[in-house]
Amino acid sequence: MKPRELTDRMKAALDGAGRLPLEFLSAMEPLLGDEFEAFLHSYDEKCSRGLCFNMSKARPETVAKLCREWSLEPVAWCREGFSYDEELIRPGKSPYHDAGVFYIQEPSAMSAVPAAEIEEGDLVLDLCAAPGGKSVQAAGRARLVVANEIVPKRARILSSNIERMGLSNVIVSSASPDELAEALPGVFDRIIVDAPCSGEGMFRKDQTAIEEWSLENVQRCVERQRDILEAALRLLRPGGRIVYSTCTFEPAENEWQARRFCHIHGDELRLSDWRQLFPHRGEGEGLFYAVMDSLSGIGTQEFRTQAPKLDELAVRLRRAGIHVLRAGIEPGVLKKGNHRGEERYEHSHAQAMKAGEPVIGPYAELCSEELALRYLSGESLRLCELLEGELRLCAKEGDELRVLFDGYPLGLGKYASGAIKNKLPKGLRRV
Repeated sequence: MKPRELTDRMKAALDGAGRLPLEFLSAMEPLLGDEFEAFLHSYDEKCSRGLCFNMSKARPETVAKLCREWSLEPVAWCREGFSYDEELIRPGKSPYHDAGVFYIQEPSAMSAVPAAEIEEGDLVLDLCAAPGGKSVQAAGRARLVVANEIVPKRARILSSNIERMGLSNVIVSSASPDELAEALPGVFDRIIVDAPCSGEGMFRKDQTAIEEWSLENVQRCVERQRDILEAALRLLRPGGRIVYSTCTFEPAENEWQARRFCHIHGDELRLSDWRQLFPHRGEGEGLFYAVMDSLSGIGTQEFRTQAPKLDELAVRLRRAGIHVLRAGIEPGVLKKGNHRGEERYEHSHAQAMKAGEPVIGPYAELCSEELALRYLSGESLRLCELLEGELRLCAKEGDELRVLFDGYPLGLGKYASGAIKNKLPKGLRRV
């Protein structure tokens, strides 16, 4: 990709898109042809916003309620995906968000996972998973998901998001693609590679992405993507599928990358499909995906025939020296309960958030959004200060309990001295 002189129509359109790198614009003009002006004008429009319902947790009546109240519009390529107008609603401020009922995700980013055509019994790897949107989508379709992120800080964010969604069929790991390929060769039915890229699809909503873009960075991304894809192929079982995606428009990172990789590995892979989404076509902020199907595969089919359980996979990863941040639902701990040294079991926040289970045992149901937000800010709730009907309590003095909003767990509390003591982890409390 080489910078070129600006054409007349490019100069005329630059008023609205003048903050974009000129080298980027000079490459996009021949790529888009007659659509170039429409592409530029899309940068004067507001960003696309969307959310994906967590189908492991969201009840149908809740989905219908929020679609109606928030005027949500379906996303064509994702059954659980919807777009919304940020000027009308802010879903991230709703208690339903903290309850893990949905995940905020830009609409075009929702397209890659459906392309994987995940089946119920599949073992899926999300190789570059943070912050977790694609892992959440995959977990609602698959038997088991390994969500991996090489950067430790981003891996912790990924783990926290998986916990919030209450997913019991997800392992969160932090390793390089090569380390995973050494530990689990030829294991996965489906592999999602949302590769690090030059981020051109982030330009409309992220000034930092614009500032960090350069021709040199594009080339670095191309080389890094090649290495990640090589590791992904080693991890794929015979007959499996890789879905490679980026949030950029550069052909060298997208179509050319996918065609080159399938050409090199022509005895093992075929390029079955690919798609480029653009903001000016009303397809979100922009995403590319390519579907690569295994012809013969490499490695062993051991795990496919033995149908591994989550704990077995976690043990194998740990034995390989790979950091496993989360394997399913984190258990509680035994703690000393009094001066006599008696022990009591203290549930984990992850146990409180687990999806797919009826609420059994003590609970406090918060009956207003305002009260739920008070709990989420870390406040303990004194019953004598609440309005009649604002809280339903099913607990006795001293009970540890789950705190609910519309039947969805928000976290833990303890009923003591006429109050619901707040046990929400400090790092999860709203500021």
